[in-house]
Amino acid sequence: MPAQTTIIPQFPVEVLEQIISTTWHMMLSPSQRIVFMRSSALVNSTWADIFDLISSRDVYVPSAAFCDHLILQLRAQQPFAHAAPPSSPPSSPLWRVLLGFKKPSKMPSLKRRIVNATCRSITFQLANVDVHPDRHERLRLPMAAALDELLENLDARPLAPNLRSFTLEYLDVGFDDLPQRMSLDALPEQVKHLCVQYSYSPGMPAVLLLALQMKQQSERKAAWTSQTIREVTLIGAGPDAASDMSRACPNARVVAFSC
Repeated sequence: MPAQTTIIPQFPVEVLEQIISTTWHMMLSPSQRIVFMRSSALVNSTWADIFDLISSRDVYVPSAAFCDHLILQLRAQQPFAHAAPPSSPPSSPLWRVLLGFKKPSKMPSLKRRIVNATCRSITFQLANVDVHPDRHERLRLPMAAALDELLENLDARPLAPNLRSFTLEYLDVGFDDLPQRMSLDALPEQVKHLCVQYSYSPGMPAVLLLALQMKQQSERKAAWTSQTIREVTLIGAGPDAASDMSRACPNARVVAFSC
């Protein structure tokens, strides 16, 4: 009796795209996101190419090293980038360069899919690595410097012309960092939507959670303002935070959602 051949069913591309997109846009920790990025390079070429399309359109920054590569890729792919010196970064997809997969994809379309043109949203997570209930304690946000550097580059050069949304995911951070984050003054004018989400580590003691969520009064004056942002979405913030954002972004509609 001849041996039977096992046939593995192939999912339609539309189904794979939905699976990848749903996972990519979940609230993942930086380490979980990096695992998903690495795994996506190992499934098969179809999965990797779909992942490249989604991840270059909605960019998540899981580490400072990734942010450095993002800046290099954005700067290398400016108009007239063909005149750049030979030392410019390779044109392979951003996440593959970072993870060491520098070999270009077999799909010719990927050669034209550059993050500077396709990027429509960027998401940063600012996690406090030393949670403390004292509101006067200086926050330790390792990714803050990377955020400042990215915004400085976006402000100084005509980068990411299709960038429309910028998201900050605060983890274990109170509400008073946002109005004082001076680097947000450099948000490029093409960004019309600012989303800020607050979340807290599972199992955090109630007293710590309450201390982080409490805010005595609204900020008298924000350290930054934007006349071009048209919508601000706040998730998990209190009414004082909404008032602060109304003053910082006077031309924006501020929408607040509780967790």
